[in-house]
Amino acid sequence: MGRRKRVLIVNCYWPETRVPMQLPNEMPMPLAPVHLAGHFAPRRWEIRLYNEVANGHLELFSGGLLDWPDVVVFCGLTAAFDRFLHLSAYFRTRNPSVVIIAGGLAVRLLPGHAAAQFDYACRGDVEEIREVIAEAFGAEFVADDPVPRYDLAHWMGRWIGYAESSRNCNFRCSFCTLTADALPWRGTDAGLFMRHLEAMGPRVLLHIADNQFAGAGRDAFAERLEVLRRAREKGLFRWWAGFVTDAFLWDEENLRRAKESGCISLLIGVESFDNQWLRRMNKAQNVREPQQALIRRCLEAGILFQYGLVFDPTERRVADMERELDVIAADPSIPAPNFIFVATPFPGTPFFAEKYERGLILPGTKVRDLDGSTLNLRALDGEEAAAHFLRTTKNLVGRRRSFLAHQARFHWRYRGALEAHVHVASALTIGSIMSPQGLSNMRYLLRARSPRTHIGATDLLDPVYTPSHRVDAKFAASFQPTMVTLADGSLNPALADDLLRARRTRVAAAVA
Repeated sequence: MGRRKRVLIVNCYWPETRVPMQLPNEMPMPLAPVHLAGHFAPRRWEIRLYNEVANGHLELFSGGLLDWPDVVVFCGLTAAFDRFLHLSAYFRTRNPSVVIIAGGLAVRLLPGHAAAQFDYACRGDVEEIREVIAEAFGAEFVADDPVPRYDLAHWMGRWIGYAESSRNCNFRCSFCTLTADALPWRGTDAGLFMRHLEAMGPRVLLHIADNQFAGAGRDAFAERLEVLRRAREKGLFRWWAGFVTDAFLWDEENLRRAKESGCISLLIGVESFDNQWLRRMNKAQNVREPQQALIRRCLEAGILFQYGLVFDPTERRVADMERELDVIAADPSIPAPNFIFVATPFPGTPFFAEKYERGLILPGTKVRDLDGSTLNLRALDGEEAAAHFLRTTKNLVGRRRSFLAHQARFHWRYRGALEAHVHVASALTIGSIMSPQGLSNMRYLLRARSPRTHIGATDLLDPVYTPSHRVDAKFAASFQPTMVTLADGSLNPALADDLLRARRTRVAAAVA
């Protein structure tokens, strides 16, 4: 057969700081590369995985890999699209015949544009890679019995493992990338889910990487809980954590059964305590019952409630967000948020279409800016005031003393309801919002931050936009940022069809 073909699977990533970083303790970590690797027949392929979250930008920290692969597979979030282009230029310069395959949200939300950039642009779930392998190399190069390759995931240590029991979501919040994606929620077969947990091997904490673990219906939820119960009895994990929505908390029986199966933490999309804004975002599941009461219900059941806040500067003023944080700091019955993001106009979402129609997307917005830490929308208080909020209050600057005091009162209030290890996990949330990079890598704890403006058009451009290795002249354009809007505020013509998919779908439905 000769030597096996070489495939490198890369999870691409941008640090919020916009300088190269290695964040080995970041949570959550990517799972897609592990699943993708399982579809390549081991007898035909040498397979390597690279995760830019844990290991940093590939060309800077592992430049030797640029000469290695015959095939490169990229995955990553929307903002990572330019990383795909950078790395493609390096690989194609070294090996003009290298095959570039791209997928994940970065491709799903920009499918038309991506199709022109890569040899294969995959819009579906990871299983689509099987069709690509068969088409490009032949059916014998596809794994007969795909199993996630946890053995290649060097960024997953012995303590924390990642698995999925379902995909996508059964809600359609207008700002969410999953709404643009429009793929239906579907559960993993119970037997397959158990097999994946066995492939992962024993861990202390299992992080279930579902977008919506509770899924659609009591029976599907009960089936996955039963798998977790049996896996725990086998010693495959001690505790688990996952993502659900407010709807999960409506029935206290859900909490009881989750706790019995080893659940210690749930991340739930609060986004805001402003019910009017939630309704406008089609997030009606969050306004059926008072969110504070649901948070207390979760905590009193012995499960840590974790959440983030979203700041929409086109609808809410900085003062509104400041008051929201004051309310949280004064109420020890609810925890501090894990993070605060600014609302982001993701391509193809109803949110993007609405903001564009109202002229609220800032000129000079780049795909790179769609990361939750960068202002891309016109603000009621003006862009400078909103950006100041992102530079400071987003990480509780000026409020740290009050939130540390709040954390102490929180621990005291739930001293009987939460076990010691859950209290430790809760304490880490303060570190995660005050110094997210420092918590993930102590080397960055005291390092000064880059002088960011936090406004897309004027913000710092990552130094890796300047090639660090030789690049063929024909790939020079790959290091120019991909624009969403041009300097005059108009849409980038190369992306226009992708950006306004949601508006076209809405118009077509209205005509029908």
